Parts: sequence; C-alpha cells; structure tokens
Amino acid sequence: MWKISGPVLIIALFFAPVAILGQEPLEMWVKLSPEIRFNFEGSPIEIRIRPDDHIFLPEKYVATGNQARADLMVGFNFWKFKLFSYSKYDQSDAFWTGARFDFNFSAFEKKLLFNIQERYFWGLNDFSEDHYYLVQYIRYRFSNSGFVGVLSYGKWNTDRDFDTGYWFIGPSLELVDKSELSLHLAFTKDVFHEPVYMTFIRIGYRINFKNNSKIISIEEDESF
Repeated sequence: MWKISGPVLIIALFFAPVAILGQEPLEMWVKLSPEIRFNFEGSPIEIRIRPDDHIFLPEKYVATGNQARADLMVGFNFWKFKLFSYSKYDQSDAFWTGARFDFNFSAFEKKLLFNIQERYFWGLNDFSEDHYYLVQYIRYRFSNSGFVGVLSYGKWNTDRDFDTGYWFIGPSLELVDKSELSLHLAFTKDVFHEPVYMTFIRIGYRINFKNNSKIISIEEDESF
C-alpha cells in the first residue's frame, strides 16, 4: 500500500486553499468518479466503466442536489493515441453517445506526463443536448507512487456561447498503488463563473488480462 507520511503531507498542503477559501462565500461542486479499466494482453482494445459518475451540486442546478450517470468506453490504442466509443446515461434519462480522443506523451525520462483529450457527445433523446469536453492533464512524477500536476477540465454545449460553459483549472495529486488501485484528486476553479469551485475525486482500478483470461497485473491509469 501507499506510504503514509509523504502523501499525507502533500494532501494537507494540496487542500490548504480550501481552509482559506472557507473564509469567503463560494459555490463548491464535488465530482466523484470511480473507474474500472480493462486491458487485454496482446490486444489494443481497452474498456473503461464508470458505474456511478456522481456530481454534487447546489440545489439551484439540480433539485436533489446531485446528479448521477453511468459511462461505458470501448477504445483502441495505437502509438500515443487512443480512440474511444463513449456512451453515457444519467438519472434523468438523458442518453448520449460519442467519441473520445486521447493523446499521451512524456518528457524528461517519463518524469513529466501529458494527457490531452477531446470528447464529443450527441444527444439521443429530447432530454440530451449535444456537448463537448476539452481536458488537459499535466503531471510530474515525484516518487514511484505519486504525481502532482495541473488539471484543466471544460464542458460546453454546442448551441451556446463558449463563455457560458464551465472550464475548471487547478492543482492535482495522484497516488498509485500498483498492486491495487490509484487515486486522483484535483481542486479547481471555474474560469467563467465566480466564485465556482470543483473538487474531483477519482478512484481508478486497472486490470490486465492474459489471453487465458487470468489477471496478470493491476497498474495505474495515465489519463483522467
């Protein structure tokens, strides 16, 4: 498991702004997004499932104070690129299908990692608006099991002005336990709306299968 002393100190420093911001009026969103990822030995195919992608919002956005959805991605890896067929369904019966395109690369002997994403979704019923995401995720490896970086995460509806969307940017922390799971945290501020903040929490679980369907390893995820 993770060593406690270093990560605990980093987490304390990472969330120090929350205590400061607590002195000012603000709007806080929380996104909890567990993900299970499957890879197959000798195959470029990759499957990702987010069984309960949950966001907690003020009641002025959602009467219940939260919104949940399930995501399914089936993708193909080639060189530094990934292309996913991406479908999602939420609790209000909105249903989308679309595509996700990833570009991953590293520098300085894999100390500095970059993930750039574009996602586009088409609504499949009257409850679902077409929209797209732009995601940039930059991380620096400070130990074998830890990364710090910056997350940029934006979402826009296609029929509205760019500055009416949400574009969150802020520091990120990732802890990796190669024998079990990974944990991604990010504390971000919206560029377009004051004062709106979002905390991202993602627990990732990656499973690699041999051709005979036996698990061979569980490793960290390199994208958000």
